Amino acid sequence: MLKRLIFNRFVLPLIAIMSLAVGAAGSGQVLAASTTKTLSTNFTLVNFGTSTANVSVSYVKTDGSAWTADSGNTNFTIPANGGQKPVYQYFDGTLTAGQGSAVVSSDQPLGAVVQILARNGQVPTSGAYAAVPPASKLYAPLVLRHQGTASGTANTQLVIQNAGTSSLSGATVKFYNSTGSLVTTTNLPAIAAGASYYYDTEPDNTLGAPFAGSAVIDAGAGSISVVVNVFFGPDSLQTYPAIASTALTNSWAVPLFNSRLPNSLSTVVSVQNLSGAPVAANAIFMDCTAFPGSAAPSTLHLNAPALNDGQSYSFNPVVNNSIPTAWYGACRVSSPGNSATIIQMRFVAGSNADAYDGIPTALTGKTFFTPLVQNRLSNGFATNTTIVNLSPSLTAHVTVTFTPSPDYVSGGGSAAVLSTVTTIPGGSSLQENNRVPPFMVGATTMPTGWYGTLSVVSSDEPIAGFTQITNINNPPGDTFMTFNAFTQP
Repeated sequence: MLKRLIFNRFVLPLIAIMSLAVGAAGSGQVLAASTTKTLSTNFTLVNFGTSTANVSVSYVKTDGSAWTADSGNTNFTIPANGGQKPVYQYFDGTLTAGQGSAVVSSDQPLGAVVQILARNGQVPTSGAYAAVPPASKLYAPLVLRHQGTASGTANTQLVIQNAGTSSLSGATVKFYNSTGSLVTTTNLPAIAAGASYYYDTEPDNTLGAPFAGSAVIDAGAGSISVVVNVFFGPDSLQTYPAIASTALTNSWAVPLFNSRLPNSLSTVVSVQNLSGAPVAANAIFMDCTAFPGSAAPSTLHLNAPALNDGQSYSFNPVVNNSIPTAWYGACRVSSPGNSATIIQMRFVAGSNADAYDGIPTALTGKTFFTPLVQNRLSNGFATNTTIVNLSPSLTAHVTVTFTPSPDYVSGGGSAAVLSTVTTIPGGSSLQENNRVPPFMVGATTMPTGWYGTLSVVSSDEPIAGFTQITNINNPPGDTFMTFNAFTQP
């Protein structure tokens, strides 16, 4: 029996959903009023199973009708044990330009990463997300409308995909302002099975302007996945998966926190109080431990103010000068009850920005996959993967393995699998930085232009992490993408 995957900007080996804006080569589709860009997507699947995955993909337009694609993008196999398959919508000669979603079925558990790109001579705009499980209720801790920022006016788009097998009616989106008060409730139209509905804040006058707050997306008895696109100014895009009610926790790992680095990178950690009651000042806090080379001090303790239920707060070094300049390290967010956490990464000097979900510290998985590792490609793309040891005090002993993509090998690249053994201190992180040459795996140099899957296996402590994609050529616009990696038992 096939294990069904419906991908949205989330991740799960059995059922997940992935909403895609899919465009044909040479043309794409503007997502909504929040952006003037013509955007296209690709997605990369990774096989968590121990056998070859037989995969079928169906594409669905926003009205629920079938969307015909090339046969090579609808039926294919993926090698076992971390094998991957990239699928590029903009190179599909059959798929017509437009918006829609994809439903993926496989006889092995899979994960997926989606990239959103402004291509074909446009100033770059980029975002990425990892597919995660659908749920009946999801939370978006950061939603903006006509909000002024250092990167320009910000607006938000919610892409809401029906993960069920029948039409979904009665779904709602409730918007809460910066104090946690309900501003408005939007009733969504019926969404066909597998289809996505694109809601945009920019033309919605019921929210007022400026609006900065959060959203709760409720499917009632249905099942949905939601991706949040936050557009800043003409070019910047932060994309993150909305957090399922079943994933809420009171402790979140932040693998990499940066404060006003010399390259202008800062990390903003946004936390939404979902405890069911107000919390006092200092009840939500973030503890951080510096990495070697960071500015002093060796630890940070940052407190949030009093928050109403549903209210969000951001630990924001861009505006909070009490956080030291040039500080970087790993952090942990704690709250007295359930909360939702997202992590925003932003280069203040320029347009590069993206976001990803916080990592629950209660995860117990000791195997880690990231399906999209790139070592200084010819187009400038290169990745940096941060692996966090979720044990607060015990050292994790890990084996790090790089498996080349079949497409890389068929194009003349080496089929050699590269591996090394290392350790990660308790509560800290390890970075595998493919931006900096030469990139070494143990004593072996990884070839420039290599791409494939990174897997990490811990012999003792639980691990998780995220991946950044950057462009070493530093073109104008936003070429920065981040996504959560996949932790398995």
